[in-house]
Amino acid sequence: MTSAYSQELRANSPKEKIVLSKVAALPEVQQRAREIRLKSKGKTQITLMVSAQPDINIPYYQVNVNDNAPSYDNYYQFAVDPKTYEIFYYNAKTNRQYSLTEWRKQRNKAYK
Repeated sequence: MTSAYSQELRANSPKEKIVLSKVAALPEVQQRAREIRLKSKGKTQITLMVSAQPDINIPYYQVNVNDNAPSYDNYYQFAVDPKTYEIFYYNAKTNRQYSLTEWRKQRNKAYK
């Protein structure tokens, strides 16, 4: 399924579709989709997929935002609460989850 932002959403259930749609609506994800489309001259897009379902150990949907074939570079990882649909940014290097507000503050500092 492709959204208006040329992002492929790989959902296996209606709940996953909601989760992916919410992540796809984030301004950072929309910006990345535009960048990839421009760089590839429309030949590739980003893909959003649930990489893990909520379970006892990690009670969140884990969502990866990648570019599409051939490289499948991972740009962002998010965790989404299955009850509230609150979105968190996950930093795999530090193994830490951040609120979107915290993540955006860090990103803004890095770009200054």
